[in-house]
Amino acid sequence: MKSIRLPSRKFFLLARGCLLFMAIGAPSQAAELPLVRIAHGAFSEKVVALWLGAEQGLFRKHGVNVEVINIRSGPQTMAALVSGDIQVAYTIPGSVVSAATSGLDVAFFAGIVNKADGDFIAGTSIRGAEDLKGKRIGVQSIGGGVWSMAMLAIEHLGLEPSRDKMTIMVVGDSPVLAQSLEQGNIEATYLNYTHSRALKEKSFPVLLDLGKAPIPYQGLAAATRRGYLKQNPQVIDSLMRGFIDTVAFIHRPGNKDIVTKSLVKNLRLKSAQDAEIGYAALQWLYNLDIKPTIPGIQNMARFLALSNPKVKTVKVEDVVDDAPWQRLEKSGFYREVLAAKK
Repeated sequence: MKSIRLPSRKFFLLARGCLLFMAIGAPSQAAELPLVRIAHGAFSEKVVALWLGAEQGLFRKHGVNVEVINIRSGPQTMAALVSGDIQVAYTIPGSVVSAATSGLDVAFFAGIVNKADGDFIAGTSIRGAEDLKGKRIGVQSIGGGVWSMAMLAIEHLGLEPSRDKMTIMVVGDSPVLAQSLEQGNIEATYLNYTHSRALKEKSFPVLLDLGKAPIPYQGLAAATRRGYLKQNPQVIDSLMRGFIDTVAFIHRPGNKDIVTKSLVKNLRLKSAQDAEIGYAALQWLYNLDIKPTIPGIQNMARFLALSNPKVKTVKVEDVVDDAPWQRLEKSGFYREVLAAKK
């Protein structure tokens, strides 16, 4: 019988060393890039800057691997931020200012949506603002984005919820609010343009188009812990470039089909036609100036103080870090994007 000579122990050690070298020396691109989990609670076209940036590899292009997740409430988002489960919150002033009242050192570093938008829309029995006295107003949560928009609209229309005996009801997100209004369970609500479209076609009256009202506003913006900002300036700069690249991508007419497909998929719309109005809104809603707006945050904090007096102790300037914006503004990359836009 012919004997078989087994490889020596030295051979096995050498082979194992080679495999280990290959595993360490040839990592995947995803493993090399820092992972940043960004959480959002909104459910509207305004989140597409995150969705598209991740889907089209625009964040990866600038050196960061972004994972977009949904967390419905502001307090839960802030808790996840503090625990390190997420690195960035794509959120509204209410969440960050409220967190600051509890001693959390959180700050905005990029204002993606710096304009008010959407429709304050009413039931078919409502003919004007005066008819809302004593009526039910639907929101997603107290202190949230829908609530903020509704309060801005109510104030602009000359109404005051307590004085005018209006009931603010927590109902659900935009699709649920639209359904509740159509069924007559509430008399008015705020809806983004995408979700108000079908109701307007059914003659539900728009009492105020917030996009046309001169209201100082800070909408969805990127926030994180100040410690994270200080420890990870390169990651933050990558995110800033990714945001700008995504906004520029959305503004290019040739990318319309890609943008609308993302809206249909992520908003669970029935067709590309349903995404048209959201796409059109993004053309003026998104801007290459992504510096957080302090007057807009102050306006939101003013409403929050009505239900949480501690908000008055927070200096709005303390919840904004504009150093990332200043670095971006001075960069050659930003100048090139601006020049291409002209």
